[in-house]
Amino acid sequence: MNLSSLKKQVPAKLYNRGLDYFEQDFVEHLKEDAPNRWHARVAGTRDYEVSVILTKDGTIVGSYCTCPFESDSLCKHEVAVCLAIREYKEENDSTAEVDVRTQLKALKKAELLEILEELVEKQPAVQLHLMEKFVNPDGMDENKARRIIQKSVSRASRKGFIDWDRTDLALEDVWEVQEFVNGLDLKHDAERIVRLNLITIQECTKILEIADSSSGDISLAINESLEKIDEALAQWPGKLDEATVDQMLELLYPHILFGLERDMTDAADYLMESVLQWNKSGNFSEKFYGFIEKVIGSKEMQNKTYEYTEEQFRVMQLTVLQQQEDQEAVEAFYAEHNSYPAIRKARVQQALDAGEYVKVIRLCEESEELDANLPGLVYDWKKLRFEAYEGMGRTAEIIDLSFEFALQGEEEYYIKLRNLVNAEQWPKILEALLAEMKNSPRSLPLYLGILIDEKRLDELLDYCRTNVSAIEHLYPHLLADYPHEVNEIYTAYIYRQVDRASNRKAYWSACQIIKSFKGALGAEAAAGLIEELKFMYPKRTALLDELGKIN
Repeated sequence: MNLSSLKKQVPAKLYNRGLDYFEQDFVEHLKEDAPNRWHARVAGTRDYEVSVILTKDGTIVGSYCTCPFESDSLCKHEVAVCLAIREYKEENDSTAEVDVRTQLKALKKAELLEILEELVEKQPAVQLHLMEKFVNPDGMDENKARRIIQKSVSRASRKGFIDWDRTDLALEDVWEVQEFVNGLDLKHDAERIVRLNLITIQECTKILEIADSSSGDISLAINESLEKIDEALAQWPGKLDEATVDQMLELLYPHILFGLERDMTDAADYLMESVLQWNKSGNFSEKFYGFIEKVIGSKEMQNKTYEYTEEQFRVMQLTVLQQQEDQEAVEAFYAEHNSYPAIRKARVQQALDAGEYVKVIRLCEESEELDANLPGLVYDWKKLRFEAYEGMGRTAEIIDLSFEFALQGEEEYYIKLRNLVNAEQWPKILEALLAEMKNSPRSLPLYLGILIDEKRLDELLDYCRTNVSAIEHLYPHLLADYPHEVNEIYTAYIYRQVDRASNRKAYWSACQIIKSFKGALGAEAAAGLIEELKFMYPKRTALLDELGKIN
């Protein structure tokens, strides 16, 4: 995704909301913390911190927002910041046209020295970079990487803590280390790449312990280094022999233990998974199995409650055994570690893949009893049992479970249920389903979708009367049959929003609803509503001002 193509690649609703935020000047304190790494604050229901990472051509390679929105798309706050960055770049593109290298080459020695001295005086990072370069002219080793990162952390910390607005200063030399690593040749420097990224992960983990990381930049730096290590191990240039494997395991071991001890990130799991790639390239199963066992037996693992982490490591051991294709050893492992749900799931999945459906049902029912006090796990076992029933063609059991899953709001199973139940039985099943879904927040989206698909508009209207805010997105389904009622509910919703509002942002939000009201019920109805609001709230000057902006 590129800054120039946001409108095409972001869902229209999110893009338009982000555009509104941008146009209302809700983007504040926009700054470029490091080359192509931007940060801003966005005003909304509350203030949100947004970070965006770009390539030189404006491609968005990473973004983070402190809002709760979860999707593969940018959120509206990220869209607003991207639009602000694009505007900034367009207004300041004259500097981009200057060929700095050419200009520097044209300067005399005295002029270059003057520029360099000015940079050293005004930019501490430049001075630090030159000092380190003079100490170690051949490049960067682990000690140097650790030292320069720690210096930038020292500059950024105040009384042992790093505030959110100084996180970029703490990470200043982290980016320098990563830029250096990015310039290394994987064919010749694979081990160096791994070692330097391990230092970055370790030092950034320490930063997390003393910093307000609401911007997400610290975690982003850790994840970038983890990905670089994974890439280096996946594309290892040399031959993988026992000596190389032993050397890498010895290198990773203290860093995996460090990740477990600090318990701040998923670095320990990620590093283990990355090195286990090597088991596919050679017969190292016993070595890797033993290494995982060594980690599990470490004091860092045993001194704390790491049930989930230990379970994940046991799954990795199982994967190693499965790659050996020794089914007897795999079955023995299943029996020994049956207490772990993830191991039981792996056993069920293996049986499913083999078409052993009776075995799947038995194993799932046993696990449902074992995990009876854990509803989420019980639900997972039912899902796996459902797959076995499908494999066996057991329609009655499929219908029962489809009904149960549909009640949880899962449309996929509602469709299965509707296709399996015969036409005579369907009305009765549907009534029972809707009666239970009506008061279940989990199934609400599916419930409304069914009402729309089944043309049960009376019930849809009743829902909107109880939940007036829903009219904003449900009115298209009701307007033709209930124009008066839609007007009435929409108006009540707007009055509620205006009555609760106490500042300009809230008035602006209410006026956005009036704009959608206008699109639904027409300009005349909207004009009448606006006049009513002006009459009802003559002393709310901010509201009157925002109402006057509605076109």
